[in-house]
Amino acid sequence: MYNRYIRNDDGVYARQPQPESKPQEAPPPQSPPPPRPEPPPKPVGAIPVLSGILDKLHLGDIDIGDLLLLLLLFHLFREDGDEELLIAIGLLLIL
Repeated sequence: MYNRYIRNDDGVYARQPQPESKPQEAPPPQSPPPPRPEPPPKPVGAIPVLSGILDKLHLGDIDIGDLLLLLLLFHLFREDGDEELLIAIGLLLIL
């Protein structure tokens, strides 16, 4: 289709005969999608207990690093830790 009209020596475009294209056939049926992999098994031990507590407190979507910073901040606050360290950890929590 790109070369259907070609310019000749006179500067006039002349139509060039093209072989007729075959009508497109229907695409072959698609294969079914591969089965989804099974979810990994739940760990055994203290992790399910912690995840259950987090779900009850609606904290399941919070990053584990943020939770660790909160626990560390709480512990240092209860133990009358260094105020500069408490501020630094609090700023890390904000980020």
